[in-house]
Amino acid sequence: MMPSYGYYYGYFNQATIFIIVILVAIILGAVFYFTFLNKKNEGKFTGAKEKIYNFFNFNRFYVEDVLKFLYVISAAVITAVGIVQLFSGISGILVIIIGNVALRISYELIMMFIILCRKTVSVDKKLDKITEFYGDDFDEGECCCEKDDCADCEEGACESCCQEDGKEEINASER
Repeated sequence: MMPSYGYYYGYFNQATIFIIVILVAIILGAVFYFTFLNKKNEGKFTGAKEKIYNFFNFNRFYVEDVLKFLYVISAAVITAVGIVQLFSGISGILVIIIGNVALRISYELIMMFIILCRKTVSVDKKLDKITEFYGDDFDEGECCCEKDDCADCEEGACESCCQEDGKEEINASER
């Protein structure tokens, strides 16, 4: 029987195959990102495509559900350990009470950040709808002369350039 030395005499070794797989994954990821996950596709998909779109765009937070599940499991484990320790002494009551309270406080602190993120996204979506409805009317401090390098406009006056161009001066209350 001949000894095997582990040499591979093919065209590709494992490092080459790994590099090719990484490059193909990067190319496919970029194509997927720029075509399917484009913001123009928001709300266009239904069914499974909508779930995939929402998953990859982080429109739905799954961490909240995972943390709730882990909390229930952790609370059950702490309670079970406390019940087992009840038979060995008084420390079981302390484990049940203090353990569950400490667990609840820690999970609530974690959930506060997730809920804050969810509320921020909700407010952001509502603000997008408002700006879509009203357009670009909320720009304050716009120059009436449409010059890019107007020093007076930066200070808020804009009298000199409006008079040069023959335009009326904009009152400060109208800005």
